[in-house]
Amino acid sequence: MSPSLPARHRTLVLSGSLRAEAVTTQVAHAAVAQNHPGHEVVLAAALDQLPLFNEDLDTDPAPPGVAALRAQVSSAASLLVLSPVNNASISAALKNALDWLSRPRDDSPLAGKPATGLVIGYHSHGAEDHLETILRATGARTTPAPNPVLSPRTLNGSQAAHDPRVTAAVRQALAALGGGTDGPPGGRAATGPTGP
Repeated sequence: MSPSLPARHRTLVLSGSLRAEAVTTQVAHAAVAQNHPGHEVVLAAALDQLPLFNEDLDTDPAPPGVAALRAQVSSAASLLVLSPVNNASISAALKNALDWLSRPRDDSPLAGKPATGLVIGYHSHGAEDHLETILRATGARTTPAPNPVLSPRTLNGSQAAHDPRVTAAVRQALAALGGGTDGPPGGRAATGPTGP
């Protein structure tokens, strides 16, 4: 009888940048490159396929892009959420995705989901705190990353995916989520999901 394989932890990466060559996008690819036998890291479908959140559109069945993203989040063990700093907060694309994922109000795919965030910007202006607050409001169980802010000022913008500082930051964030480690990740949970 062959030995059973250990459970594989899957982390879904949500990237709040829609620009193909953005540093945030490169950080997302650096995270995906951290796949190993005990920890699968996958990039979520493009957030630009989601309509702007409108409760009139929050139907059953949900719009196709929304349904697909909710299914991806539901099937993941944890989330790594990345955002550029836009006007001292997270990107509109990411906020829109999180608004959709906070529904259905009583059955949100984010409810209890371990999540950690990284923001990328020359000055964070506290965007990392905004991101954690929003994740907690959706019901996610947040685990702050050891180094939650990456500054393009200290990175090679065209090669950020291969920068050792980026690699170290995403490895630390993924480790904080518990992938490939013993025991469940720690963190704080909100009392329940809240929609916009």
